Amino acid sequence: MKGFVGLCFFLPGIIFAEINPWNLRPDVRILTRKEVSHIVLEKRNDHIRVTLIVSERFPYNYKALSHPFFFRMEDEKKAMELANQMDKFLDTGKSFTITLNGSEIQTLVWGEPD
Repeated sequence: MKGFVGLCFFLPGIIFAEINPWNLRPDVRILTRKEVSHIVLEKRNDHIRVTLIVSERFPYNYKALSHPFFFRMEDEKKAMELANQMDKFLDTGKSFTITLNGSEIQTLVWGEPD
């Protein structure tokens, strides 16, 4: 009986535990609608960019500048589809994980890392 009561108290904390962003590698970011203020399409000479304007993490976001992180795309139609898909996904309250190489986004994972 004690084991069952203990399981009832501690299991929800384990199941609903959030990932601490400070424990991630410096090149990995988990983004939600709170961090992404704008999704912008930019035309360059040789490619199209889908740029995310991202604010800093919580303790420092009131005094920090925003950062642009971008995807390099070859086609305008695919860039627009990606921007719309990301916007709709963020509006649902979910998050996605990006891996960066400088300011360029190398990988996108829909959801938080395992």
